[in-house]
Amino acid sequence: MGSDVDTARPLPEPTPVTQPFWDAARRHELTFPQCRSCDKAFFPPHWCCPFCRSDDWSWQVSAGVGTLYSHTVVHRAPQPGFDPPYVIGVIDLDEGFELMSNVVGIDPADVTIGMRMRVTWLAAGDFVLPVFEPDRSQEAL
Repeated sequence: MGSDVDTARPLPEPTPVTQPFWDAARRHELTFPQCRSCDKAFFPPHWCCPFCRSDDWSWQVSAGVGTLYSHTVVHRAPQPGFDPPYVIGVIDLDEGFELMSNVVGIDPADVTIGMRMRVTWLAAGDFVLPVFEPDRSQEAL
C-alpha cells in the first residue's frame, strides 16, 4: 500500500449505495456494479443501472487493470491537502467501466494516453483510496 496522504485532503462521504465500494477498498479490492438485466458494468454506483434502469445489479471484483483514456496535470492545488503537480486520469478498466482517479508512480510529464494502468492503494485517514500506476507487468515480455 502507498504512503498516507495529508489528512487535510478531502475524503469521500460514503452513502448507503457507495459504502460497499469503500469497504472493499479497505480490503484492497476494486469493485464495480454490474447489471444482472443488461450485463453492463458501470461506475459510479447508482440505485439503478444507467443503461437499462434495472435495480437488479451486484458488486463484482475488478482485476484493477485498464487503459488511460484521458488525463490532466494539476499544477495548482485547489485546496490544502494536495501536493502539485499531480495527475488525474480516467482509466478504462478491462471489465468495461471507467474510473477517475489519481495517477501515481510516474513523472507527470511522462504520462500518456493509452498507457496500461494498474490499481494500487493509498491510505487516507480512515479510507483506502484506489489510485493507478503504470502497469509494468508486460514491459519485459
